[in-house]
Amino acid sequence: MQNQRLAKMLIDNAERFARLRNPSTEDCMRIQKHILENIDLVSVDDRRALAAIFAPIETAPLEIVHFFCDSDETIAAPFVARSPAIDDRMLLTMIRSHGASPRVRAIARRPNLTGPVRAALRALDDPAVDRALELRQIPTGSSRSNRVGERDRSGPTQRLDAGALSQIAALAGDRSRSLFETALADCTGLSMTSARILCDDPTSRNLLLALRFMGFDEEQALSVFRGLSADLANSEDVQERFRSAYAGTGAQEAAERVRRWQLEELEALVTSQNTANVEQEATLPSRKGAA
Repeated sequence: MQNQRLAKMLIDNAERFARLRNPSTEDCMRIQKHILENIDLVSVDDRRALAAIFAPIETAPLEIVHFFCDSDETIAAPFVARSPAIDDRMLLTMIRSHGASPRVRAIARRPNLTGPVRAALRALDDPAVDRALELRQIPTGSSRSNRVGERDRSGPTQRLDAGALSQIAALAGDRSRSLFETALADCTGLSMTSARILCDDPTSRNLLLALRFMGFDEEQALSVFRGLSADLANSEDVQERFRSAYAGTGAQEAAERVRRWQLEELEALVTSQNTANVEQEATLPSRKGAA
């Protein structure tokens, strides 16, 4: 009986928070403390009800969001599918940690996923995840037009077949290298800067991992190597060493490495944006004084 009263109190307070249009920092801290200190004392059904209340709230406190993302699949999956408070870094972490689980399939059902998240989901090579992506990830004109000044890195919605990969491999020569770099960035969900760095060092293991992630077979990968490093590729000994190294590069390792690169890029972007915001705020007093 006591737990039922506690559950009702938690749900009532959560609903009250959900009705706030612009919750203050104090509002968020209060509901976060209240929920997290007591949620383990209520039933799974009550936790599911609380998750349903917080799922559509864009201003849901971060620790509450983390709690529901880390909960059992029956609670986490519906929450993850709907919550606008979950950012790309959290999505990529869940994909890396949970693989093709129900909560990760729920990620594939989210609308307007970014390129790095779609690429990480595709790398799981799971039919259920792929079906969810194909059914729900339909880009709209408005979502594309909102990316002013940002290159569209969504990548292909379908895995590339052997013919398409051969055509991409043929672009690795000097005359069309920029096109190959663009294809590499699109297929991996990485930035153009990262794609150029990978192509600038064709003997690095990182390039092998990127090519394996894209799905190149041994001959196609060797074709890319020839295009990026024609002088080295003329040596049969070098070609043999390349074949051996590429054969030892596994798809799972490649997927994990590319997902890590994607996460590092997102973390760097978040840090850069936060720094820019702090610098902008620091200039506000001087502007007011000047006015």
